[in-house]
Amino acid sequence: MPPKVSVILPAYNAAARLPAALRSVLNQSLREIEVIVVDDGSTDGTAAVAADLATRDGRIRLVRAAGNRGAAAARNLAMVEARGEWLALLDADDHCAPGRLARLVALGEARQADVVADNLRLVSAEGRVLGTALRRDDPLFSTELTATTFVRRNHFFAAGFKLGYLKPLFRRTFILRHGLRQNERLRVAEDFHFLLDCLLAGARFVAEPTSGYDYRQTPGSLSRRLSQHDLLRLAAANRSLLGQAAVRADAQLGNALRRRQWAVLLNVNLLRFVAAVKGGEVLAAGSIFARRPYLTPFLAFYGLQSLRKRLPGGQRFV
Repeated sequence: MPPKVSVILPAYNAAARLPAALRSVLNQSLREIEVIVVDDGSTDGTAAVAADLATRDGRIRLVRAAGNRGAAAARNLAMVEARGEWLALLDADDHCAPGRLARLVALGEARQADVVADNLRLVSAEGRVLGTALRRDDPLFSTELTATTFVRRNHFFAAGFKLGYLKPLFRRTFILRHGLRQNERLRVAEDFHFLLDCLLAGARFVAEPTSGYDYRQTPGSLSRRLSQHDLLRLAAANRSLLGQAAVRADAQLGNALRRRQWAVLLNVNLLRFVAAVKGGEVLAAGSIFARRPYLTPFLAFYGLQSLRKRLPGGQRFV
């Protein structure tokens, strides 16, 4: 009998963190699971740790990627291998609360959902609980999520938690029927684009406010270090979406995506300006600023943030 849930766990140089992440899913009340660990070209003992744990629990399977290709490519490898009715995403830094998988599967089946999610519990790098990502009265838990709302709530400068960080369960038959895969060109926001692709394909998304996923906020993690290269690839992904017929036919969705694209390109120009200043390229910096005077408030904001980081005690000015 196939497992109820396939847990997909990409791991890169995660030997120290992997056992705890795996324990959190192997100890779930739902026993009919498989855990597919994809070693993404690690240079430490990640693969050896996963292989050793697999000898102790047959629900673990190790897949080795051909070099470090990123989380999206690792997840796509696991999706090919998966046999479960549901696909659950887990990062090596994070943990699942006891009973989470059983609860979400029951909710997804009761509501005939294609994608089902819960709240996140935010945890510091040291393991201290910081709070939850979303309030219990967040509209996400009482209204059906649309592609337009999802994009609006993932704008770079929008207040509040970005919904692209959610870790849903996906009905595997829906993913297979629509041929959906994560965008392997992206090293950031690949989860956002995958969930958006699901919504554009007509996925029924439901969520409930229980905090079942511990999301570890690690300083300097890839999701918090956007390079020009990352941003330009995000811009390319957005342009591709804007060209889709379904997007062109929906004015509100198109406007939301264009606003997100504006924010991505604004960040590109901010990084170019800062790089020019740091490199002593005064004329280049001046040219960037002269053509884009709207950068002024953002430069002021980031300048204050940078100053705050250099002050004793991290004093806040904004």
